[in-house]
Amino acid sequence: MAYALELCGADGALRAQVVPCHGGMISQILLHGREVLHLDTGTLETAPMAAGGMPILFPFPSKTRDDRYLLNGREYHMPMHGLFKNAAFTVRSASENEVVLWACSNAAMKEAHYPFDFEIELRYRIEGDALRLTARIDNRSDAPMPHALGWHPFFKGSDKRRARLTHSMRVHYDYVNCADGPVPALDDLSLRWDDVFHSPTEPEIVLENPADGYAVRMRFDDAFQAMVVCTWVEDSICVEPWCGIPDSANNGRFLQWIPAGESAKYNLTMQFSPL
Repeated sequence: MAYALELCGADGALRAQVVPCHGGMISQILLHGREVLHLDTGTLETAPMAAGGMPILFPFPSKTRDDRYLLNGREYHMPMHGLFKNAAFTVRSASENEVVLWACSNAAMKEAHYPFDFEIELRYRIEGDALRLTARIDNRSDAPMPHALGWHPFFKGSDKRRARLTHSMRVHYDYVNCADGPVPALDDLSLRWDDVFHSPTEPEIVLENPADGYAVRMRFDDAFQAMVVCTWVEDSICVEPWCGIPDSANNGRFLQWIPAGESAKYNLTMQFSPL
């Protein structure tokens, strides 16, 4: 596998691995030596987004309509899940329990995909039983910058029927028909889910997975207004906190904006416990 950085908490119970050259993704989380993330190392080099781990989705998660969006009267191309899922990040700093990665826009990106000068910094830190993720976006442009950041963890799921998901999302979004509706019961994760939910009453999602020996409690900023649940990938349960919904770039829903010359931070904390 490609060069990876190792993170470890003070007591060694929680460990993580970060791969800077594959989207700066977290490729492994170990809780008392047990795998928490699904990762197919055989496809990491050729298709890192499909391999698993926990990539970041920026500037827009999911698909935009026909892979395109309009901004200020001009059409731009936006690939599925954004521009950084396969990008190489530079290591800004690294210690035993923290790593900081950095990447920025370039001329080709600005011309074809996203017309902004910006920097993105990813900070991963282990504190006790928690993994803290912070994304900082610096808008170096002279215009407001729209985006809808998300994280895409592929949690290990060897027996999905036994897993339990607790959340407070109030709305189910049908992204095929672009319609809101009632939230279905997510009481059997062995079914084929690929669904979007939004508008939580509490900034927290809990996944309990006794088959693989872990529970994870995710707490996030108010900007994270959506959750995606995807279970069709073998041996994985994707529970994804997003700021926006599919095609936010065109429909404008839950879109985040950073004023010219300013910055924004997005925080996600994952607290793990053994089961």
